[in-house]
Amino acid sequence: MRPGTPAADVVIVGAGPEGMAIAYAFTRRGVRDVIVCAAGAGGSGPPGSTGDPGPGGGAVHCSATVPALAAMAWVGTRLFEDAIDVLGEDVGYRRCGRLVGVTGADLGALDAGIAMRRALGIDVGRVAADAVAARWPELAVRDFAAFAHEPRGGYADTRRTARAFARAARHGGAAILSCAPVVSVSANRDRITGVRLSDGREVATGTVVVAAGADSPAFVEPLGVALPVRAAREFAVRVRVDRAVDERPVLVDLPHRRYLRPDGPGQLLLGALDPAADAFDDELTARAAAHLAARLPGFREIAPVAAFGTRHDAGPDHLPLIGSVGPDGLFVAAGCGEHGLGIMPAVGTLVADLLCDGASGRPDIPSADFHPDRFAAHTRSPGPRRPPAARPLDPADDSGRGHTFVQGRDPGRRADAEREFAPGRHADSRRGLGPAGGLGSDRRLSLDQGLGSDRGLAFDEGFGSGQGLGSDRGFSSDQA
Repeated sequence: MRPGTPAADVVIVGAGPEGMAIAYAFTRRGVRDVIVCAAGAGGSGPPGSTGDPGPGGGAVHCSATVPALAAMAWVGTRLFEDAIDVLGEDVGYRRCGRLVGVTGADLGALDAGIAMRRALGIDVGRVAADAVAARWPELAVRDFAAFAHEPRGGYADTRRTARAFARAARHGGAAILSCAPVVSVSANRDRITGVRLSDGREVATGTVVVAAGADSPAFVEPLGVALPVRAAREFAVRVRVDRAVDERPVLVDLPHRRYLRPDGPGQLLLGALDPAADAFDDELTARAAAHLAARLPGFREIAPVAAFGTRHDAGPDHLPLIGSVGPDGLFVAAGCGEHGLGIMPAVGTLVADLLCDGASGRPDIPSADFHPDRFAAHTRSPGPRRPPAARPLDPADDSGRGHTFVQGRDPGRRADAEREFAPGRHADSRRGLGPAGGLGSDRRLSLDQGLGSDRGLAFDEGFGSGQGLGSDRGFSSDQA
């Protein structure tokens, strides 16, 4: 790093909902010297910024195969219900309920999932097909044997959620850097030293959290980490129907691997639960319309309005990868996108807990369930490699009290030392957290410091169009 290089205690790579939720969680812990940077080439906003609804249609629900993931979603559900009080603004959450329909072959799995979630205190139960027909009178329910009903489930607006977390994080002291996205993470031997921006400038830090969605592997691979996260594209179609559908619950058609939800006055959103092809065409849209016509015979009109291919990240076992990898100070939160918005608040809290305390703050969300070391053969290599030259990626409580910060470690990787992380301390790329006198709480990067003009670092007041604040990239029908 050059002399005079700006610094932060924590840099988060990825400005989608998960990155913003992580920044917000840090500020809630009193960690305020945090910078959030967009990932990869600029020009894209968070999922939803191009008109697409985001992964899972902005889903907020507690359907999960493991208790820890269900518990994360339950935390998120309650935050979304109280978003105005907690975050200070509306995130467009619609608590319409969520139904998951199954055939007779899946009744055992349905009941087991309901029992698991009830044990966690989640409000969920089984309902018969005739009860669902009363809520969805246009729906053909004959081939469903039963439904799981989650009355507090629903969906939220992806872009408004990211913006609300961003503003709450900024209110807590974090900064959002919009002038240039991060293109690489820098390391010196076995320790993180900072990030490089697309304009060639650098930000020094001893801790980098990569939460860049499907682009996360590209940031850690040059450092000797093969992160087993893949990019998946989720197909969705918005259709116009002949009547208001605002009060309908979200419907998951498990036999046909599709979901259906209201999408504004007289509109529905049909999405696929499984990844689509790399591109989609009129034939795929026509098949979706035909499915709707068969599933919803009560509508006289079903006309496609728009199609989307939302890009998100997924792990090999369909669980997030959250924990330390590679050089000291490198942390990842990836594989979260396929679970929708519901888990993002708990993802942020878990990351902050692990980096501040070295352990999850909730016994029902054990960090070991998500640690990348469960894929040790992939996430470890003999040693870090020198990052390549800067280049854009291929687009595809605020008390301020001191607390212990476990530098780049969490359960499963014993910390070498614990350092006091308090206001007045600054990031030192050689030593992690150095003594007071540098860029701490009284000298952190901010608009007041004028760093936007003389160092090319401009910080956002919020979200605007074309500011490059996205970790995933949504693809509308004319971009596929």
